[in-house]
Amino acid sequence: METVVLTASIEEVEDRYVARINDLDLEGSGESLEVAQDELIQVVRAWIESHDGTDTLSDVLADAGYPGVDEETELQLEFSEATLSADGE
Repeated sequence: METVVLTASIEEVEDRYVARINDLDLEGSGESLEVAQDELIQVVRAWIESHDGTDTLSDVLADAGYPGVDEETELQLEFSEATLSADGE
């Protein structure tokens, strides 16, 4: 089984954390790093389910730079190191 890794970045924006997969324009946010990650996981699950049974998931992923995805492909979500900065830096 082939695996495609979707990488999410995390940033602190004002007083919130934002986790996003830029290639797919999916994001989650929260008051903590963990909440932002958990929200993005739920967003990704809902997004995948919205394409389930419509045969559009492989097309959308191919357009985002992930070609060759089919119903046998495992999607894996990974979070990159947090890109956090203090105010003014």
